[in-house]
Amino acid sequence: MLTTATVRELKPREKMYEVTCAAMAGFVVRVLPTGKKVFLVRHQVDGQWRREKIGVMGPSLGIDEARRRAVLMLGVSERDEPTVQPVTRRSAPRSTRRVEPVKQVESRRPTVRELADRFVRDFIDVYLKPSTAINYRKHLADHILPVLGGRDFESVTRSDAQALHVGLKHIPGSANYALCVLGSLYKRITIDWELSDMRNPSHGVRRFKMKTRERFLAPEERRHVEEVMLRGLQIPPGRKGHLDRMSVWALQLLSLTGLRRDEILNLAWPMVDWQHSCLNLPDTKTGQRNIPVPSQVMALLRQIHDRTGNRKEGLVVHSRTGRKLTGLNLTWKKIREAVGIPDVRLHDLRHSFASDALGGGVPLAIVGEMLGHRQPNTTKRYAHLANRVVREALEHTAGLIVAATTTARALSVAPFEPLRDGQWATIVTLVDADRPRGGKPVDLRQVVDGIRWVLHTQAHWQDIPASYAAPTTCWRWYKRWCADETWPKVEALIAAPSATPARQPKPRALPAGRAS
Repeated sequence: MLTTATVRELKPREKMYEVTCAAMAGFVVRVLPTGKKVFLVRHQVDGQWRREKIGVMGPSLGIDEARRRAVLMLGVSERDEPTVQPVTRRSAPRSTRRVEPVKQVESRRPTVRELADRFVRDFIDVYLKPSTAINYRKHLADHILPVLGGRDFESVTRSDAQALHVGLKHIPGSANYALCVLGSLYKRITIDWELSDMRNPSHGVRRFKMKTRERFLAPEERRHVEEVMLRGLQIPPGRKGHLDRMSVWALQLLSLTGLRRDEILNLAWPMVDWQHSCLNLPDTKTGQRNIPVPSQVMALLRQIHDRTGNRKEGLVVHSRTGRKLTGLNLTWKKIREAVGIPDVRLHDLRHSFASDALGGGVPLAIVGEMLGHRQPNTTKRYAHLANRVVREALEHTAGLIVAATTTARALSVAPFEPLRDGQWATIVTLVDADRPRGGKPVDLRQVVDGIRWVLHTQAHWQDIPASYAAPTTCWRWYKRWCADETWPKVEALIAAPSATPARQPKPRALPAGRAS
């Protein structure tokens, strides 16, 4: 007889094998080479042996539950079960006594709708946040169950999931979300509940690309928003343009922290750590978070604390009855219309916080930490802003390098020396022969020195000192002398030893005690 102990002792082999329960005909456990154990029922249909899968042995399916399901599938009670000998996978069962024919009943797997009910009960209502749970139930009821609800759960394939997704192409956001819910349902079926070894039908289905909205507040827009909020606080209640101070405080906290809307609206005074200047949020979208905040936020929190009676309990921003503040989106709509920025959503305050941080040189990874992103890919939407900061840093670094190399080059060049009289005497005939007659008189010696200064310092022509000829004059003569090959001859004559006076040897020092 198959018991929990005997099934656990079954060891995997190189090939799959089966063991039949001696106390119940048709109740079989299959042992796979991987060590996984699968419960089956075996019966005859039209003279042919058929096997129906009960499920994989695991925490949610033990031997007793598998035996109970086998009884229902075979249509017999445990007290009327015949005794049979264990058989191998390919052999028919050999009975030790005469066995009456077993009444055959149609075995049926659960439908997607039946497992969806368990999905809602055991997963959605237990593990998901209320807002997420509402979306899961809505997409199950509106999109998944009307198409796949009546299907045997193992008959749903990747093609079916893709057809479901394509059928919602007119609402691509909901189509992607429905595929996500379907994948979560089958993850529970195949992994958590171990009801099947089938592949998750949502795997590999290509999602629709969604356009990401990127709207960031400019400094001028921030200033106008603040001005509108301050004016709204001064307008009496009931008058057009009046703003509630709690809503204004909430918006200011959102702008200064980059937190999500509900993280601010659910912020309570016990979560404020005055000593360490941080917020201890026990439950956020990414779990528990400890968020350091700047002094400006702590000053605003202290102002709110003082003006609301220095309470130790309750929400930081709240309604008149002390409950969670509502209508913040409506307040923001009034403000953005007054400012003239109707395209800026409330969530864009969070994006603007990230934009300002990156514009100030904060690394992309640190911005992800500040925003509480669990996955690095979430922060990559701001990567193009980080590239701008990187480019500015590159420009600054390259400028420092160029400045250093320019200084080094300037230090390595010897000071420029104008032509000496002896050098000019060797070239005057050559350059003067090229002078056009009847033109404007030009001091060719200054022209030659201007050209030599540019070539020596590697400077621009417009930087020629005023003590030499005009930059345009020097440049034109240089082009002319290069074209008729006069300049190479000028350089050769200047560099010739005969053009440079010989250096006089230094007098030797007389030995001590001798007269000169």
